[in-house]
Amino acid sequence: MTHKMKSVRWLCLFFAVCFSSVISAHTIKESTAQVILRDGQVAIKIITQEDHLVIALQNNLAWLMGDLPEVMPDDLTASEQKSFIEKALLATISLQVNKQKISLQRADIVSQQKGEMVILLQAKHTVANVTDISVSFSKTLGIVHASFVKPQYQLLKAGESATAHF
Repeated sequence: MTHKMKSVRWLCLFFAVCFSSVISAHTIKESTAQVILRDGQVAIKIITQEDHLVIALQNNLAWLMGDLPEVMPDDLTASEQKSFIEKALLATISLQVNKQKISLQRADIVSQQKGEMVILLQAKHTVANVTDISVSFSKTLGIVHASFVKPQYQLLKAGESATAHF
């Protein structure tokens, strides 16, 4: 990178820092995430506002700050946009099980209606006794209300009740 390009990038970064609170007020909305831990698998279900996610992924300042690996172009088809979002979330969300980094293997936008987008991420793990799980979400999702679930399965005969211990 030439000296002139570095200077321009640093100048843009300076303005991004100075004005980030003004810009982020328009692009950051709250999202919800449910992290579901099963034997050998972790699923993350994210519900977010589609328009705010798209705006955040098209934000040049977020790219300058290092929050995005690349900026989403404006002229993508619906299919290309879906693919871009899935790829961007796989690249910017990190998962750890027992302090070991686990690669997210799949991202799917499973529903888009009324401006809401439901995204399902999946990963496999080989940890026999999970003691902790850690997730770092993409800044493009804004504030994330996360819940962590470890299902307890029981087979019930007709009329029996179930008991769960926590």
